[in-house]
Amino acid sequence: MKLHNILLAGLASISLASCSDYLDVDAPSKLPPEYVYTDKMEMNRALNGVYAALLSGNTYGSAFLEKFCYNTDVEFKIYENEFALPSAYQRFECDADASDIKKAWDALYQGVERANMLDYGIQHSDIYDENDKELMQMLGEVKVLRAIFYHDLIWYWGDVPYSLLPSYVVDNPVYDVAERHKILDDLIEDLKGIAPKMSLSSDNSFSDRAERISKDMCWAMIARLSMTAGGWYLKPDGNSYGKMDRLSNWKDYYKTAAEYCDSVVERTNHSLSKDYHQVFVDQCQLSASATNDDVIFEIPFGKESTGSIGYIHGPKMDNAQGATPHAWGKASGSAQLNALYRLFFKEGDVRRDYVNQWFSYNQLGEAKFNNGRTFYNGKWSKLWNASGLGATTEGNTGINFPYMRYADVLLMSAEAELGYTGNVTDKAKQRVEMVRARAYRGSDLSATVTETSPEDFLKAVLDERRLEFAGENMRWRDLVRNNLLGQSTYWTFLRYFNAAESNGQYADYVGTYDFNDPDAYSKKLVYAIYYQDNIPNRAPDAAFPNFPTAKAFPNQSGNMNVVYIVNPYSQPSEWNNGKPQDLKPNNKDKVARADFMNWFDSDLGCPTVHFCYSLRGYIYYDPRTSSILINRDGNYETAPEPSSFPSIDELPPVRYILPFPRSIITYSQGKYVNQYGYK
Repeated sequence: MKLHNILLAGLASISLASCSDYLDVDAPSKLPPEYVYTDKMEMNRALNGVYAALLSGNTYGSAFLEKFCYNTDVEFKIYENEFALPSAYQRFECDADASDIKKAWDALYQGVERANMLDYGIQHSDIYDENDKELMQMLGEVKVLRAIFYHDLIWYWGDVPYSLLPSYVVDNPVYDVAERHKILDDLIEDLKGIAPKMSLSSDNSFSDRAERISKDMCWAMIARLSMTAGGWYLKPDGNSYGKMDRLSNWKDYYKTAAEYCDSVVERTNHSLSKDYHQVFVDQCQLSASATNDDVIFEIPFGKESTGSIGYIHGPKMDNAQGATPHAWGKASGSAQLNALYRLFFKEGDVRRDYVNQWFSYNQLGEAKFNNGRTFYNGKWSKLWNASGLGATTEGNTGINFPYMRYADVLLMSAEAELGYTGNVTDKAKQRVEMVRARAYRGSDLSATVTETSPEDFLKAVLDERRLEFAGENMRWRDLVRNNLLGQSTYWTFLRYFNAAESNGQYADYVGTYDFNDPDAYSKKLVYAIYYQDNIPNRAPDAAFPNFPTAKAFPNQSGNMNVVYIVNPYSQPSEWNNGKPQDLKPNNKDKVARADFMNWFDSDLGCPTVHFCYSLRGYIYYDPRTSSILINRDGNYETAPEPSSFPSIDELPPVRYILPFPRSIITYSQGKYVNQYGYK
């Protein structure tokens, strides 16, 4: 039973219920601290109110994993519109009036205000005692939660209004905008100070398991904050879209990150013992993750009340008249993956077939091949719940989201170790190998790291992160931190464009960039997929020798049919002179043919609009002039030729920073202004 979820559902509506929208209120909350913080029970109730702020659909409940998870070579949303849109966030395009921006801002600052109130209240309570282990644990949890809220504010808005005090104790709740590194420095020191007084997740007190913040999580959060502080970032630069910059002492932050990653690895009992898929299937079973495996902290959503994890993920499932003919209900499948993402995995990597899903379910419950331009993300799915969530269910699945994983700590450790030492150390290699070992479990692949140069090793680490964290809102941040977002977005566009052209004019360049092989995509891209819809979900057998997973998919939903795909990653061995023979699994129907990559518009003589405009905020194709245009400070110019393999410095930065909401600027009475070229 998810105890913490019960507390959240039952108490969050009571605790701090009068807290108004932070930085956008006529009168700040005046809730007296002595009312809430006279004893530990009231403090726990208030703490649950801070946890509850994480559950908003405007942040981790949905928006951060869907609307604000930017298009990259991992996650992707298709756009068909050639004109600028006010809320096309995934393609790096929006304006200050977009309502989703205001909702996310409010949700995060409400969390900040609640955390500030509890932090201040505990430290000014009559029962405050630094030797009280239980009290210090609560104080640590609220400080880590506040760091989570501010960390996302910094990533999405850069320099933001900042205070560590609640609004009722300051003269003016319209706080000054602080430079992001000032905020990060304060948060890092705040967590360093409280971490020694917190409890490890292995302590008996952690009955709520990974749904509660531990000392392990505090250490890991210090590492994450330090990586952000030491990485590249988009700095305001006059009226331009900004320029990429990095602090001169960035290695000091990476050293801090490495040290705190070491604390997690060497002083806790976390491991990667579970199979990769089982980590997420267990979450879909609505059971809190254990504290001795991959998940260090997961956001504790409540069943049928909060969170759309597994509704926006997994295969799309349609309903009719509000219900499905099976026990799993409707799913939107709207948090999708780049269709070419699958090509980066090695044959034998267990993550590939689990995460990249090719089919959906119609209103009759029949499995149908997904002949789309993106794939469904199977990391979570309502289908992975053994008994189903109910035929009439839609969102609010209650499936937890793993905010911090041990795999992330291991890969942060490798990147940080390389960063501050400048060398590929044995420790850094071993920690990458730990992640690969789980991914390659059961295959003949070797997890050994062979990269020896710092440049090649960094690429290997970032490639491993790309394969490990699909759907976890990580990829664009990893790219920004290493000043690679512009370059990666440029090649993501060309990669899709090349696929739509059936390996046309850019094939050699894309193949060389991705795999150091100009012929790579002629070998990897499969343009005609052969499949059979709606077959029983079971392990491979003689009738289905090429079933693309190592076992039924997953076993918990064995009574749901799936799609049998003959050639998911290569041409079928049964081909004869380039044409398929009759393939009759189980001696029944022929395998149907799908023109999977029917992505070219023969009338226009170029790829369809989906591949022209889905990254329009940064780069797009204009069929009228037959040119690829790239956005430099709001002006579109001819993009550099891929034959020159443009460097990072030759490409403009991507404006990933969001504008301050218009109403916030108005409320500040001129104190806040938008930068980065926003009006």
